[in-house]
Amino acid sequence: MSATNTPAAQADLAARGELDVDRVRQAIEAALAPLPVGARLDPAVVTATAQRLAEYAQVLLPRAAAAHGTRRSSRGPGLAGYGLTHVRYRLTHAGCPDAGADVAAAHVWCQEMARSCQMLLGLVSDNPQSEVVT
Repeated sequence: MSATNTPAAQADLAARGELDVDRVRQAIEAALAPLPVGARLDPAVVTATAQRLAEYAQVLLPRAAAAHGTRRSSRGPGLAGYGLTHVRYRLTHAGCPDAGADVAAAHVWCQEMARSCQMLLGLVSDNPQSEVVT
C-alpha cells in the first residue's frame, strides 16, 4: 500500500479538496457489488464504506455543481441539478443509518450514495477544468 493509498492519506486529500478518481471508483464498485447468497453484512465495514462515500461526495459536490452551472440551460436546473440537490440533502439531513442497529438499511444507504458519487464523478469528469487527481 503506497503512502497515498492509506485511509489517513485519503482523508487528508479529501480535506484539501483533492481526490483520487481510481479510489472513488473502487469504493463505488465495492458498494454496488452483489452480495453472495447467504452473506452477512459486517456493520464495521458498512460504516467505514458510508464514511468514505460521504467524504468523496462532499469533495465532488462543489465541483460537480460548478461543472453543471457552466452547462445548464436557462429552462431550469434539469435532471443533474435535481440530482445535486438530492445529494446535498442526503449529506446534510439524511445521513447513513446506524449500521449497528440496522445494517441492511445502512448498506442500502451506501448503495444509494455510491450511485450519487457515480453521478457526481460523471459531472466532474465531463468538465475539462476540473481539478480531480487521477
